[in-house]
Amino acid sequence: MAEKKLKDAKVNKRELKKLARQVTETEEQSVIKKFIIIILVLSVLIIGVYFFTKAFVTKDLKKEEEPKTEVTFDYSKTVLGSLLNRPYNEYYVLVYNSEDLKSNSYRSIASSYQTKENSIKIYIADLSDSMNEKFYNSKKSNPNAKTIDELQVGDLTLIKVKDKAINKYIEKEEDIRLELGL
Repeated sequence: MAEKKLKDAKVNKRELKKLARQVTETEEQSVIKKFIIIILVLSVLIIGVYFFTKAFVTKDLKKEEEPKTEVTFDYSKTVLGSLLNRPYNEYYVLVYNSEDLKSNSYRSIASSYQTKENSIKIYIADLSDSMNEKFYNSKKSNPNAKTIDELQVGDLTLIKVKDKAINKYIEKEEDIRLELGL
């Protein structure tokens, strides 16, 4: 019987501990504990789904950033179709083919003129540009052109525009240098 009493005493101690826990833990505390556990489980699931989609769906974890290319515009270049639409009252347009062997010489004419004091704006129109091809005619240029529709240029041409109209039309390199004071 002594053994039975020891077993009953052990059981009673266990039961007493359970009862003590139940007494100290109210129903509200139990609900709050369950709520916190649910919130933690949901948070872990949401974070897991986030990283799963980032790694496998969008592949952003291992993706290296591509170098950003800076876009620049060269405002000194123009298209012959918009020759008369520039924002200045008076300017020059130097027309040449950038694939020509003397293109470096033509570019230096424009850059030398731009560095001069009191120079007016000078634009460059490249005949190798497909937008300018319809204005190019090496055999029959039109130095008397006053509108875009009449315009035909040769291999090298300097056009002076004044008040949205063609004012001068020069085709020889020496004459162009004289006009620009070079």
